[in-house]
Amino acid sequence: MLTFKLIWDEENVDVWVRPYKIVCFSNDSGLIEPILNTVSLHQIKKNSSKSLRDYFIDEYGSPENESFQHAQRNFMQSCAAYCLISYLLQVKDRHNGNILLHSDGHLIHIDFGFILSISPKNLGFEQSPFKLTAEFVEVMGAPNSALWSEFQHLLLKGLMAARKHMDRIINIVDIMRKSAQLPCFKSGSSATINNLRNRFHMNLTEPELERKIEQLVQDSLNSLSTILYDGYQYLTNGIL
Repeated sequence: MLTFKLIWDEENVDVWVRPYKIVCFSNDSGLIEPILNTVSLHQIKKNSSKSLRDYFIDEYGSPENESFQHAQRNFMQSCAAYCLISYLLQVKDRHNGNILLHSDGHLIHIDFGFILSISPKNLGFEQSPFKLTAEFVEVMGAPNSALWSEFQHLLLKGLMAARKHMDRIINIVDIMRKSAQLPCFKSGSSATINNLRNRFHMNLTEPELERKIEQLVQDSLNSLSTILYDGYQYLTNGIL
């Protein structure tokens, strides 16, 4: 997470991500930095039947207000960053208890226990490239808004920047492969690395990559698996 942030800062890509610190004491114990001034999307839905955009209006005022637009932009920039991270690292278990909303409007993903294609109980529900719901799009102002266009442009810029530093990212994953007992490396670790490399799409030109981004966005928005997984989490864990 920190590596992605550093890369995007170095390449002047205007996305936002919030790494948090973890201190390990042993193989099965440690401390995780708390993320303050946040509420999970689950908690928002539990406390109100309103849409996420209506929640923004309640918190930040009318869409014409500067405070709303500032929070809206924060939401868009962070959503772009976490969409890219979720796609490249294949982060799963993206239910609404694992996605937080900061008081300034930024989205923050937590709990990265399922990465590089492993999933809870190996059910494989989540087949979309990343979690991007109609509610998220509504917060950004719908598909015909300038902010939505900027969101897709940031996805392109963010992926192009990550491609420039692909080896830097893969080297970190390779170190994990050699030293960590992660399930994603137990059945063919070389395949895991190769699949990660393929998701950078080094063979595509910039126009081709732009079309690929558009495809990933549409696949995510139209994904039945996202709806099914949210439904599964509600039935089994009460997560809205």
